[in-house]
Amino acid sequence: MTREEYEAKRRRLEEDAADAKKTYIRAKSTYDGICEELRNLRMDWQEQQAADHTTEK
Repeated sequence: MTREEYEAKRRRLEEDAADAKKTYIRAKSTYDGICEELRNLRMDWQEQQAADHTTEK
């Protein structure tokens, strides 16, 4: 491998790594948002069920 080949491959890999990191950050943000929505949904459901049980008596 020549120095030029090495440098070209290194640049490509660094660009790929930067793109992958951006994709990871976007995916993590989406995942975190979905997890928060799920947590809020569960809490809302539990509160609703608790309120329903107190009004049934």
